[in-house]
Amino acid sequence: MDAAVDDRTLRLVRLFDGAPERLFDAWTDQDQFAAWFGPAGVTTVYCELDVKVGGAWRLLGRNTERTFAVSGKYLEVKRPERLSFTFGWHDKGDHAQPRDPETVVSLDFKLAADGKTRMTMVQSRFPDQTARDNHNRGWTSSFDKLDALLARKA
Repeated sequence: MDAAVDDRTLRLVRLFDGAPERLFDAWTDQDQFAAWFGPAGVTTVYCELDVKVGGAWRLLGRNTERTFAVSGKYLEVKRPERLSFTFGWHDKGDHAQPRDPETVVSLDFKLAADGKTRMTMVQSRFPDQTARDNHNRGWTSSFDKLDALLARKA
């Protein structure tokens, strides 16, 4: 898996079992997204996705130490090959609180060998390298959960 592109951009490439449509749906179906989003130990309290250009999304997650609130807007929705959205954390794990500066997440899904899909994720506009590295760890753990979800639903 790739990692850093520069201090403010993260690029991750990973192979998943299944067709691009299957992986795209795991990102755009509320129940599936809620099941895997967030690193190990984080469970979803609620998830709302309005998957269309300009549509909003938000998710509230929790682990044993704190609550996490994140939200954004969809910038591009092209099933099954591309999805792009903004991503911003809310202060104090509360959607009513102000958001941190947002990043942009862009995903490309391409059919690879053996019925697998190569997903390339680029997240850009991080304020600094620490934020980028924290997201690298979070996404890597989340993608392990996504891999397990896809295996269960195969």
